[in-house]
Amino acid sequence: MGVSAAAAGGSRVLIVDDEAVILDILYEHLNTRGYECVLAQSSKDAVAALGEAEPDLLITDIGMPEMNGIDFAQAARQSWPDLAIIVMTGRSDAGSAVGALRAGADDYVMKPFDFDEMLICVERALEKRRLIKENRSYSQRLEDRVREATTDLARANDQLQQAQDYLNRLIHSTVDAIITVSAGEDVNFANRGAELMLGYDEGGLLEASIGDLYIGGLEEARYVRRVLAADRPLQNYETEMRHRSGEVVPVSMSVSLVPDAQGRPAAMLLVCKDITEQKRLERELKEMTIRDGLTGLYNLRYFYERLEAEIERAKRQKHPLSLLLLDIDKFKTYNDAHGHLEGDRVLREVAKCVSESTREHVDLGFRYGGDEFTVILPEADEAGAMLIAQRLRESFAARRFDLLTMSIGLMTYEDAHTARAFIQFTDTMMYDAKRAGGNQVTVYRADEYQHKAGTQTAP
Repeated sequence: MGVSAAAAGGSRVLIVDDEAVILDILYEHLNTRGYECVLAQSSKDAVAALGEAEPDLLITDIGMPEMNGIDFAQAARQSWPDLAIIVMTGRSDAGSAVGALRAGADDYVMKPFDFDEMLICVERALEKRRLIKENRSYSQRLEDRVREATTDLARANDQLQQAQDYLNRLIHSTVDAIITVSAGEDVNFANRGAELMLGYDEGGLLEASIGDLYIGGLEEARYVRRVLAADRPLQNYETEMRHRSGEVVPVSMSVSLVPDAQGRPAAMLLVCKDITEQKRLERELKEMTIRDGLTGLYNLRYFYERLEAEIERAKRQKHPLSLLLLDIDKFKTYNDAHGHLEGDRVLREVAKCVSESTREHVDLGFRYGGDEFTVILPEADEAGAMLIAQRLRESFAARRFDLLTMSIGLMTYEDAHTARAFIQFTDTMMYDAKRAGGNQVTVYRADEYQHKAGTQTAP
C-alpha cells in the first residue's frame, strides 16, 4: 500500500532514531512519496530540528539516549500542540507504547515494522492532526463570531437602551397626557404629563380605570370603543376628564388602537391635550361678542337667543319664567342737558342696579337698546318678579340723577304666547308705566289687558 505525493501534501516529517539504518529506510520511503523528511539521531538534535523545521509529524523511537521517546513526545506535545506524533517501539516493550499514547502520541508502530503499516499510521496521524487543527480553527472562528455577535448584540442593546431612554424622556417630557388602556379598561401606562394633568403621584394612574377618569364614566369609555371598532377616526375629540381633586379638566383627545404581534387590538392609546386655557379664552371671546361694550350687560342679540332657550326650559321643567323691560324716564332731556358722557354714566349705573338687584348666576340682564334694558328671571313667578322689579326701581332712585326715574314692565310667561308676544306684552306694560307718570312697575295680566285693549289680540 502506498501514498501519492499529492496525498502527502508536502507535509514535513521529523524522524528521530539512534539507528542510522532506520533513519535511512524511513527517509527513502517517505521522501519518494512526497514527504519532506528531516532526520535526527538524538533528542538534543530533535529539539533543535523541531524549532527550525516546524514539522507536521514527529516519528520517534521510544528507546532514545539522553531522553526516552515518551518524555520527548510529551515535551514536544506541550511545545507544539498541533504536532502529529508516532512512536516506534520493540514488540517486547508494548507497555511503553501505551504510555506514549497517554503522553500525547497519536499512534505507535512495532519494530520491525511493515512499511505499508507505517504509511497508514503516517496518514492517519496527519489526518487526525489536520482534523484537530481544522476543528480548533473552526472553534476559534466560532468563538470569534460569537465574540463579534456578542459585541454587536451589546452594541445593539446599548443603542436600543439609548433609544428607549430617549423615547422615555420624550414621552415623559411632553405636557400632553399619554395613556394606554387595556381591553378591560384599566390604565396600564401613563406618562408624567398625564399624572400632572390629572393630579396623580408617579404611578398613581396605574391603579385607575379609564371609566374613573372620564366625566362620562364607563359609558363614555364604551362609546369610544364602539367608534374605534367601526374604523371611524377619533381625533381632536373634545371631552372632559376628572382631576384627582374632583375638578373637571377639558381635553382634546386623539384615540387609536394598538395592535399586538398578531395584528389584533391589544390596547387603546389616548393622547390628551389640556384645553382649559383654550376654553377660558373661548368663553372670554364669546363674552366679548355677547356683551354690551358700554354697560357690560349682555347685548340684544344674545337676549333673543337666551329668551328662546329659557322659554323652552320653562316649558320642559314646568317652572315659572318672568321678564322685565325697563326704561329711564326723561333720559333724553337729562342727556341733552348734561352731555353724552354723563348720559353714559347713567346707563352704566343702571347696569349696576340690575346686577345688585337680581339673583347672581340665575337672572340675566341685557341692554335692550338706548336707555332701555331687559331682565330675564328664570324660575320667578309674578310675586318674585315684582320684588326684584321694585328693588331695581328703588336702587336707581336712590342714586338721585336729578328727576330721572325708572318705568318697568313685567310679565310672567304663559304657554300660549310666543317669544315675540312675551316681549311685546312686556314692552307694552313698560310704556303703560311711563304713560301713567313713570317711576312704577306695571304687570301684564291677560284678563286686564284684554279688557283694556278691547278688540286687540295677542301678537
